[in-house]
Amino acid sequence: MLGGKKPRKETSLGGKKPVKEALLGDKKTERKRKAAKPREQLPISILYPENLQFEPVDVEKPPVPMLSYGLDRVLFNPGVYRLQDPRSRLYNFDPYLEKIMPVNEFDFDALSEYKTSSKDEELLAMTKRLGSKFTGSTSSMSGILQHFHFILSNFRQLNHEMLSREFPDPSPRFSKLTYGPSAIFLRYKDGVYAIDADKTYDRPNIMSWLGHSLEKLLTTERTEFERYRRSSPEKAPVEDNASRCYHYSKQGNLLMRSQLDAYDPRLPGSGIFDLKTRAVISIRMNHKEYEEGAGYQLRKERGQWESFEREFYDMTRATLLKYSLQVRMGRMDGIFIAFHNIERIFGFQYLSLPDMDAVLHGQHDTCLGNQEFKLSVGLVDELLTRATTQFPNTSLRLHFDSREGKTSFMYVFAEPVTEELADQIQGAGNVAQNDFARTVVGVGRDDPDVQAAWQTIQDEVDEQVDEDKNTAATMEAQGADVASQQEEVTNRNEDDIEANAQDTVTTAKKSSTVNNDSDGPLMGWTLTVRSKVNGEYVERPEQLAIIDDWRIEYHIKDIPQETRWKLYNAVKERRRKLIGQDEEEIDVGLKHYRDKIQRYSDSGRKWRKKQDKLDEAQGVHVYRPLGPGSDVTQEEALPTAP
Repeated sequence: MLGGKKPRKETSLGGKKPVKEALLGDKKTERKRKAAKPREQLPISILYPENLQFEPVDVEKPPVPMLSYGLDRVLFNPGVYRLQDPRSRLYNFDPYLEKIMPVNEFDFDALSEYKTSSKDEELLAMTKRLGSKFTGSTSSMSGILQHFHFILSNFRQLNHEMLSREFPDPSPRFSKLTYGPSAIFLRYKDGVYAIDADKTYDRPNIMSWLGHSLEKLLTTERTEFERYRRSSPEKAPVEDNASRCYHYSKQGNLLMRSQLDAYDPRLPGSGIFDLKTRAVISIRMNHKEYEEGAGYQLRKERGQWESFEREFYDMTRATLLKYSLQVRMGRMDGIFIAFHNIERIFGFQYLSLPDMDAVLHGQHDTCLGNQEFKLSVGLVDELLTRATTQFPNTSLRLHFDSREGKTSFMYVFAEPVTEELADQIQGAGNVAQNDFARTVVGVGRDDPDVQAAWQTIQDEVDEQVDEDKNTAATMEAQGADVASQQEEVTNRNEDDIEANAQDTVTTAKKSSTVNNDSDGPLMGWTLTVRSKVNGEYVERPEQLAIIDDWRIEYHIKDIPQETRWKLYNAVKERRRKLIGQDEEEIDVGLKHYRDKIQRYSDSGRKWRKKQDKLDEAQGVHVYRPLGPGSDVTQEEALPTAP
């Protein structure tokens, strides 16, 4: 280095080696020491997808609703279907769909009450009758199943090849919230366990309410839907629980319940699909002050802002994985999405399961996603069975946290809880629930090559656990670093604030230090997985076909008792930092993005007023078939809609 001093090397305490080299050397020495002496063999298990039977449970069900207003056309046309064509100003569907009925005008009392799995007596009775041990609904199970996708795919990156060149620098990673720890309650009910979602940081908001009313709108004729308006003289009939439609599916010890939203007999398979309502980014980023962002418009097909492409991109990073898991649990064909800004609907899109798999698994062939799903449910079953064996006949709270690194692994913690505490945490709001299953085969103890590889893998996991333990101990001794917490908030981008009808990020009591609870029984494990395709170990399965043979080896190791609470508290604090921050923390971290989006919302409101004036001047025209072969004349196709 000319004219300057040589860069100072960071040295170890002895002053002879760089610190990093010294630490690495210590780890290598430790590994050699461990390898030099005889070691206890690891219990390695193996799981084959073809040995796991995911099968329907046949029950009678009422008719499943169909789409209204001719929206079924969206099911058979790839891409976005706009409600109104921006160039010709022709409406593709009834303009009645455009303006959303305000939530304070909709009679939600007329809708049937959602029952959590622990309160669904029919579901619990069916669980016992079928000989299952665990039961729950799809929405609660999908949260923890995401972590098994991360482990089984070794944190596969998202495939965004379908995005246009107009979309700048898409991230191939899921949002931070998606990677964050997930928690559930396992409620003991007379010999079986019902899975309820842990809603510590959740509470209802505008989008959770709209999800229910818009679902009714999309499957109901106009005059019937108007009966749900509170001011309507003719009230809608009150639904009873018998009107709800469910698919029930079973794998191993797990019975899964999936609510059925809509049906079309022309779709492949069961013809069932899910309805999703997607609020635009201005609402998701500031759902508490949603009126301020209601001016945001979707004006373009592509681009970074005010586009359907932006909403699709955000969805791939935040909720698409969860949606795909719910589709598989419910034996559905795909999801129907309505894009809106609280005040009006902009357009619709149908994503089949192959469409979702192309983003999540890198292939349209659903073989890989189907096999991964069965393996995930099998591993969940194994872990729930271990937890209930450790703490029999009692309710439990479980946390799942996958960790990416040189060797990826997952933390799983199980803590006994009283029914009173579980009720207190869940609260009185809508609680999603899930079901789990178990099918496991044990092998691999006597193969020296397998053992040698797994000993190295487990050593790497143990090193990461030790680092996490030391980090947790430092936080416990010194308290959480407020500055680093603020940096965590500031670095969160708009994709990490994901709130929608089924998964809402909400406020919680502020805590700037790790929860120091360290009393009471607690069990913890690390789960590590290794994939083998066609006899060869691979980082992850790629472009899997039905003729390929995929199996996984896995090892579940007990976390030593003396470190469980420190690591468990660190996982809970990580979850709090991601989804449990109070409004002040969120406001500071998102101010830059909210200010930017607010400008789009303000300009969008002005633009919308101009468009409404154009519609008023030109009249409203709705698409009808026209031309040779149609039953509509030119004169009949053009009148102004009433």
